[in-house]
Amino acid sequence: MRLLRLSCDKSSFKTLTFRPGGLSVLVGDAQQEEGSANGVGKTLALRLVHHCLGARQRPELAKGVGGWRFALEFELAGQPHRIERNGDGKDITLDGKPLNQTQLRDWLNQHGPFVLPPRGGLSFRSLYRRFARVDRQDLVDPVVLGREEQYQGLVHALYLLGLDIELALAKIERRERLLQLDSNLKMLEQADNRLRELLRSGMATQAQIAELEDGITKMQRRLDAMQVADDYERVRQQAQRLTERVRQHEAELARIGFQLQGIERSLQLTPDATREEVLGFYRGLQHVFKPEALAHFEAVESFHRSLAEQRQRRLERDRLALQQQRHRAEQQRREAALQRDEALAYLGQRHAMGDYVAVAQRLAQMRADLQRLRSYEDAKSAWERERIELGRLAAEDNSRASEYLATKPVERADRRFRELIHALYPNEHCGITLENNLRADNKLRYNLEVQVQSQHSDGINAARIMAFDWIVYRHGSHHTMRHLWHDNGLFDHVDPHQRAAWLKLTMQALHDSDMQYIISINTENFESMRAMLAPQDAMALNEAVIAQLSGDADADKLLGLRIGVT
Repeated sequence: MRLLRLSCDKSSFKTLTFRPGGLSVLVGDAQQEEGSANGVGKTLALRLVHHCLGARQRPELAKGVGGWRFALEFELAGQPHRIERNGDGKDITLDGKPLNQTQLRDWLNQHGPFVLPPRGGLSFRSLYRRFARVDRQDLVDPVVLGREEQYQGLVHALYLLGLDIELALAKIERRERLLQLDSNLKMLEQADNRLRELLRSGMATQAQIAELEDGITKMQRRLDAMQVADDYERVRQQAQRLTERVRQHEAELARIGFQLQGIERSLQLTPDATREEVLGFYRGLQHVFKPEALAHFEAVESFHRSLAEQRQRRLERDRLALQQQRHRAEQQRREAALQRDEALAYLGQRHAMGDYVAVAQRLAQMRADLQRLRSYEDAKSAWERERIELGRLAAEDNSRASEYLATKPVERADRRFRELIHALYPNEHCGITLENNLRADNKLRYNLEVQVQSQHSDGINAARIMAFDWIVYRHGSHHTMRHLWHDNGLFDHVDPHQRAAWLKLTMQALHDSDMQYIISINTENFESMRAMLAPQDAMALNEAVIAQLSGDADADKLLGLRIGVT
């Protein structure tokens, strides 16, 4: 895939015609702040290429040049193609045929410069970004780009280097499956509040299952033995009334018994002194009282004896009446108690429908709990079995990966990388290594390290990225890419001597080839680099300039005017 031309339907736009092979340079005025609204368009040119090649819509383009129509002409498998897309990203055509972004990406996946594997989720967009790093986070690490997970970056880099990705994908899939199993088990727990309560009880699920099985058996027997009486409530109320009647009769008997006890005590009372003792007392008083006062003793005695006899007869009558009342009360109490006992016996052998329903509901709840716990245990057992199997497969893949690494698959890439870095920094230790990652808690099959001893320096790190990209571009696999684009964000930190050495090296490598190396660079970096080159190389560098943008006037910018995009 070679880039031919980037153009626009607006006359102010500076059309970029790329050289068919070798170096193409886009120079921008370095006096303006890169990435601001005052930018001259170096990075914007690269963004527009991505935009035409199916990148996601960018709000700044939609806002600033939403109605502009950009066109990218390119050559793919020897055939020219043209993609047009509005700045807002909505209107797209491929070779004059309208399509949407998804259809464009599908076409690039099927007909583009990458031979995509049937699995792994690799796409034109995910791989193309390695040949045209555009975002700032893409300029940090050679293997992992911005918005990528580490394992995704590893697979992409391995694939483009022609290294094994099957074992890498297998570990990713296994780890994702393990995470899914854990998630499913947690979802099972969280989705069912009752199951969560059972699991929080502190008792092992197997013990709870055993207890529920026993309880269900007993509860079923109880339910089977229950005789439901339709008149249960009526009989219960009758038994309650009879119980109240028995209590009333018992209260009446207690009252009668108390009264009879009083009568018995009254009947047993005797005078404190006998008749002879009283008469003797009276006779002893004859010398005090007149004889006439004692004359009536016999009459008084007779009167009191009559009163005592009448009182005794009355108490006898009252006792007899109370005894008859007690007899009747006892008979009534016995009859009421018998009826009550019969009703209670009836109720004892039968149950109300509400009781039956309550027992049935409890039995249903126990069965539901048992099913919950069994399902949970089944899921956990299946999870454990699958986890063991995944562990076995992981161990086998660890061994396969070790055998694969014994073939030294990165040896050539490592040698070329060290040659490139030593051409720029002769005293820096460097290399590409691939090691087996035996940890089970990640998705990384290998540890792919692209190292330069002083890579914490921004300039050396930029050179590390450019060298790795160059190896993927020139010596990689599974692609027919014929262009590599490096933006000023990489060159900005590299010293002029190393920039000059890098440009000389790449120009020599691409001399008389159909492969393109496109760079966008600011004027300061361009001039300082050119000053380090031999005259013939400096002349070749000048000839490679396809556009020179400036911030001195809006008309000299890529778009030909000032808008809020870069």
